[in-house]
Amino acid sequence: MGHPCYLQGCPIIPRRYAISIDDVIIWGILVESIRTYAPILFILAAAIAFSRVLTLMQVPQAISSWILLHFTNPVILLLVINAFLLIVGMVMDTTPAILILTPILLPIVESVGMDPIHFGVMMVVNLAIGFVTPPIGVNLFVASSLTEVPLMEIAKHALPMILYFLAALLIITFVPAVSLALL
Repeated sequence: MGHPCYLQGCPIIPRRYAISIDDVIIWGILVESIRTYAPILFILAAAIAFSRVLTLMQVPQAISSWILLHFTNPVILLLVINAFLLIVGMVMDTTPAILILTPILLPIVESVGMDPIHFGVMMVVNLAIGFVTPPIGVNLFVASSLTEVPLMEIAKHALPMILYFLAALLIITFVPAVSLALL
């Protein structure tokens, strides 16, 4: 059986609102939490390890110098980075993409004068748009399985919204005040 948790140290919550949590319920919650977060932690660990290996091999510096050598115009550079992040967002989960690509791309955008917070907002928006963009948009598959609506029908209705997202992305990219207004 369970035992009551009376929150005796908290004078704000009266005793009559005490909760009783059964040990079976606590065990179920624990198991569900582990099932949910264990894969995420393994992905994070692998992404951090991969990021450190890349850093030790000086891959970010090599990529940064190559990109800065070939793309000298800041506008073209930001458009290329946006296109790259959109493609990455279509095929890769957001958290590992951020962990792997930030050490590579941040020095590039800082060299053209972009604020790191502005770049962070731009990167997250790019990856989020990629997450819902066909043909691989992961969230489209989730929406299809939850609603039992065919994937192509969801994609057809998502395309106009993706165009609005892309317009917002261009505004976020080229108007820094949008993402830095609250600083």
